[in-house]
Amino acid sequence: TFTSSDADKKGIRKACIGVLTNPIIIGIVLGMIASFFNIKFPGMVKKTISNMGVMTSPLALISIGATFRGREALAKIKPTLGASFIKLIGLAAVFMPLAIYMGFRDQKLIALLIMLASPCTASYIMAKNMDGDAELASSIVVATTVLSAVTLTVWIFVLRSFGFVQ
Repeated sequence: TFTSSDADKKGIRKACIGVLTNPIIIGIVLGMIASFFNIKFPGMVKKTISNMGVMTSPLALISIGATFRGREALAKIKPTLGASFIKLIGLAAVFMPLAIYMGFRDQKLIALLIMLASPCTASYIMAKNMDGDAELASSIVVATTVLSAVTLTVWIFVLRSFGFVQ
C-alpha cells in the first residue's frame, strides 16, 4: 500500500534532486571550487564566461517578456506586491542600518544596497525549472524591475542625504 509517508519521502527526494541538478546551484558550486583553488582560466575562457554573465539578465528578461501573461499576473497582484515590497524595501530597511552600523560606506554600501534592493531575474528561471509558480515569479520580476528604478533612486538619495555615500 501507498502511504502519505511514502509520498512525503518521494516529494523530499524529488526536491533534493531538483536542488542538486539546478544549473544555477551547480554553477555557484563550480565557481566556489575554482575560487577556492585559485584556478586561473585562459583569456578566451575568461572572455566567454564574462560575455555569458553579461547576457544572463537580458536573456532572462527576454524570456519573461515572451511568456508574460498580464491577466494571470493581475490575478496574483497581492503576492506580487508583497514580494516586491520585501525585495525592494523590506530587505534594505532591515539590513542597511546594520551595514551602516558595521561601518560600510560609499561604494561598499551601494554594492550592498544593489544586492538587497534590486530585482532578481533568476527567480523566474528557478521557479520554472523546479515546477514552481513561474507566472508569479515572472510577475514579481516584472514588478521589481519596473519599481526598482524608483526605489533604488530613493535609497541612494536617503543614503546621500545622511552622508553615508558621497
